[in-house]
Amino acid sequence: MDEEMRRSATSALPTRLAAKLWQARSDDSVGDNPWEAGCKDIAEYVKASDFKHWIRRQEQGISESYAKKLVSRVIDAMLDLSKHRVAVRKRQERKNGLEYTERRLVLPTDAAIPGETGGEE
Repeated sequence: MDEEMRRSATSALPTRLAAKLWQARSDDSVGDNPWEAGCKDIAEYVKASDFKHWIRRQEQGISESYAKKLVSRVIDAMLDLSKHRVAVRKRQERKNGLEYTERRLVLPTDAAIPGETGGEE
């Protein structure tokens, strides 16, 4: 989808950002790609904190607090658009001696994604 098709297909900001996030996985023309390669049963994932910064880079004028709220809405839109082929998982992280739980949007290796073949690496 190009920018015009994405805007016409989706009017809500969270849905538009979800479509742009998905396209960023495979299309370098979209901009930066926040997806990271996974291991074992996870093909790719995006941390919620990285996702928040990605949203602020994509949409001008969005505050940090609004971007934080948008993360949840975009994750919900991504789940709906993918028909729950992606998942949300929480993982314990440790930074500066503090432990916290971070949400991740995860694309499992066994997810049946239309137009993609299984076992890509």
